[in-house]
Amino acid sequence: MGMINATHLIPNLEDSAVMIQFNPPWLFDNMSTYRIMQWLNTGSSVKSEGEATQLVEEVLNAPDFDIKDLSHFSAHRENLRADEAKIPESASNYLSGFETTSVDIRVLSGQRNVPSEMFSVLGLHYRPLLSVIREAFLGPLSNKIHFSPFKLFHQLPSSTEEILVAAVMLWSDATHVANFGTAKMWPIYLMLGNISKYIRAFPDSGACHHLAYIPSLPDSFHDFAMNFHVKWKTQKASILTHCRRELMHSVWKFLLTDDFIHAYRYGIVIECGDGVKRRIYPHFFTYSADYPEKVLLATIRDKGICPCPRCLVQKDALDQMGLVRDIQICTRNIRTYFVNKVNRARHFIYSMGHPINGVHVENLLKESSSVPTEVNQDLFRTLLWNALELLVIDFLHEFELRVWKTLFKHLIQLLYSLANGTEKVTELDSRFRCMSTFRMKRLAARDFEDLLQCSIPTFEGLLPGEHDTRLMKLLYRLAEWHALAKLRMHTDLTLTDLSSCTAVVGTLMREFRDKTCSQFRTVELPSEQQARSRRQAQIDAQRHSADPSMPSQRNNTSRKARTLNLFTYKFHAMADYVPAIRWFGTIDSYSTQIGELAHRLVKHLYGLTNKRQHEDQIARRYKHSRMLANAQFAKKKANLKGKTRAVKSNIGGSCNVAHDDGAHAHQVGFGEGTTSEDLDIPLDVHHFISNRRDHPVHLTPFPLQQHSDPATKNFVSKLEDHLLGRLKEILFDGNYEFTAEEQQDIIIAKDKIHTVKTLRINYTTYNVRRNQDVINPRTDHSTIMLKSPDTNPNAHPYWYAQVLGIFHADVIHFRSRKRMEFLWVRWLGTEPDYRPGQKFAKLPKVGFVPEDDEFAFGFLDPSQVIRACDLIPAFIHGKSNDLLATRLPTAARKVRESEDWVNYYVMIFVDCDMFMHYHGGAIGHIDIQRCGELNPITEGDEDNDDISEIHFTGPEDIIAPNLDSDFEDDSDGLNNLADNNDSKAGSQTSLHSYLADRSVDESSDIDNKDYDN
Repeated sequence: MGMINATHLIPNLEDSAVMIQFNPPWLFDNMSTYRIMQWLNTGSSVKSEGEATQLVEEVLNAPDFDIKDLSHFSAHRENLRADEAKIPESASNYLSGFETTSVDIRVLSGQRNVPSEMFSVLGLHYRPLLSVIREAFLGPLSNKIHFSPFKLFHQLPSSTEEILVAAVMLWSDATHVANFGTAKMWPIYLMLGNISKYIRAFPDSGACHHLAYIPSLPDSFHDFAMNFHVKWKTQKASILTHCRRELMHSVWKFLLTDDFIHAYRYGIVIECGDGVKRRIYPHFFTYSADYPEKVLLATIRDKGICPCPRCLVQKDALDQMGLVRDIQICTRNIRTYFVNKVNRARHFIYSMGHPINGVHVENLLKESSSVPTEVNQDLFRTLLWNALELLVIDFLHEFELRVWKTLFKHLIQLLYSLANGTEKVTELDSRFRCMSTFRMKRLAARDFEDLLQCSIPTFEGLLPGEHDTRLMKLLYRLAEWHALAKLRMHTDLTLTDLSSCTAVVGTLMREFRDKTCSQFRTVELPSEQQARSRRQAQIDAQRHSADPSMPSQRNNTSRKARTLNLFTYKFHAMADYVPAIRWFGTIDSYSTQIGELAHRLVKHLYGLTNKRQHEDQIARRYKHSRMLANAQFAKKKANLKGKTRAVKSNIGGSCNVAHDDGAHAHQVGFGEGTTSEDLDIPLDVHHFISNRRDHPVHLTPFPLQQHSDPATKNFVSKLEDHLLGRLKEILFDGNYEFTAEEQQDIIIAKDKIHTVKTLRINYTTYNVRRNQDVINPRTDHSTIMLKSPDTNPNAHPYWYAQVLGIFHADVIHFRSRKRMEFLWVRWLGTEPDYRPGQKFAKLPKVGFVPEDDEFAFGFLDPSQVIRACDLIPAFIHGKSNDLLATRLPTAARKVRESEDWVNYYVMIFVDCDMFMHYHGGAIGHIDIQRCGELNPITEGDEDNDDISEIHFTGPEDIIAPNLDSDFEDDSDGLNNLADNNDSKAGSQTSLHSYLADRSVDESSDIDNKDYDN
């Protein structure tokens, strides 16, 4: 490399003018390293250390990389060449970029007999549906596609090709792509249900395909509509809302082309990635969207009289979730598209000049919360696509960010309403801060999930008397419902329990609202009042700038009253989970979280644009990334056959590393290196402890050095008992005891043991997946669980211990030398006279065994550990040193701690696998004695009915609604649809009604019904 002079200031020199020339610069070993680091730390801020390392390892050090090829290189020129490049004929039928077109929408005139005009909305970036499906079957993930269905049926072949259904799953959601500013995107994503959900869940897997970017109404539309519509000033809001709905459905009419409809009917032959030709039939399976998007697709008004996109339940009955009458309304009054009423309403607004929200339109559509948006019914019937049935439940936005977030916020409002409310909220904050993994700022959706899982100990005792008891029961059932709903593999048992738990949650929520919330005067939080004042000030500023003569409104500093609102669609939707899971599968397969994660790529690509016409630039960059991915796949397929790729094990586990507070003498520090052998461990072993011997602990001086530590009492004797008991293969019952003479049968080589940093536990989860927990004694997550050897029917199924040290040693027994691994632990026992479990809606409660117990400390075979567990202090009982009297440094506590929490709660809701350990019935888990079945709680409801009491005769007897009708009261007092003028789909049965009996019949067998086919 040529000589380059680089001038640098030497640090810590008094004379700043003294400068010395170095070659290479004094910080670096060579000029190549200097150039890389200079490139990393200058220019754009989107570069990271990982990307710089990747640049060196995968580009500069690649065997086929030649620096001479980059002479006169220009990235801009290469991107233009990629845009203009002719795609090879072998890939031209699927590897296509985005095309740009316009979409026409009809704009009403507002005048009688004045025809509407078409307005072209520019900027629809799209890829043909068939092109995306072809790419999915031929691209890098083609070898991950499941070509064999769950069930096979013999049928006389009509063609020579193998037949396969392509399960098309859709997501759409508008999102802001700029941290500051108004730039946004409205992408539609497509995935194939034929690919494992565990692959689709990773945003970087390539399973998510960008189908289209929906444009927004441009500013020119405002000018056009203002000049065309005679009542624009008074009807502006309703016109804009109506045209946005028209735009959404016009986009889908455009995407569903004649070629796609033909393929939908007759299939399309594709030579898949395995070289086999198959006739593919694309079929729409799900459409995942949040509530504002569902409102657009279902052609209903936002928060109308009937806000549910699946049924016609009235808004004033939304709080009855889980009751029999709520299920009956949902199954008998199923929402459909009212063709005649919508057509008459469109005649009123387009031909007669009536307002969109005028009396004539409202009389037709308001009762069903419909809107006058045109939907091509013939097209959707051709595709057998009922958009109302494709709209799946949205666990992220409907429960975690609405139902639970609303309750959590109201609980804080309740605390503020108490006489010492500020102190209560301060206590709540301090409890959350005691959990090191919590950061209570800028909460994301996953943080609200964590808040729910940890809510029981943090809220315990903050409300007075019976209100606290009622809240604890409600929080337990909510966490239980959350865990059951999020399971990634369900059985008949778990679905039955979820159905019962849904009724319980509905009852407890109404009871909490009526008996607790009504007893307190709650107002908005201080932060809410401040945010409202800022919004009002901003509105006043905008009004004043438009009209300086308009006086500003007086800023109201009072805090508005707030109540717990259960009259929401999202609370009502909790009853839809069991039917949806039976029909569509587990919710992680179609969660809107997948779409939210897909937004990361769009936002990343936006950061690489010049912020002008960013949709077009993002589309081009997405095309480049797909072309490179397919080119890399083709190269690997051609050149790397027979080579295997090392699989990196998941070493994250459930253990979050805490802050380094120092180490005891027998522990390994965080800063000390970990070798690659410690990370690349086999997955077919139960656990792994490093064989490193660079941190020995000498047994003779160790107890003497720690003579004031009660944890080291009889350390060597207990260790010898433990090792001898294992060598003699004596059944473990907590501890082993041998005489001094028997202890002489073993010798610990060189009188020393070796301490290591971590223990890694491999285990199989309830949904038959591999996982790993990492246990480090220096973190806050150093507790473990093991199966209890106690065979008493009423005994708790697990034992718990805190790991104080991880060791291995060479042990000589009768001249046989053997390496043995063991854990030094501090035992925890269950709380006496405390009854936990599902039946009592209480978490397991444990506490440290007192030091005067001979077996408060001991040793454990790592092979007996099931997995790490999560303990959270029972804050209401406080701290004490009664269990361990010393206040001196001890190995039993973290450094600089002098007290223990009196009790801990076992967080059985920390993840779904942990929950199934206590729920029972999981594949591969021990068969625990369940604490009674989950019985619906009916106290607090005067009619004492729940969904487990209702039975339906079957789908053929369900009352099916007609497409268009008026509301009439039937003999049961329920709203029924009885107008047969438009009953083109009256004989069809909806998903909700088809599965109504499935969700409540405990004796049902899901394998015996046709809907599995």
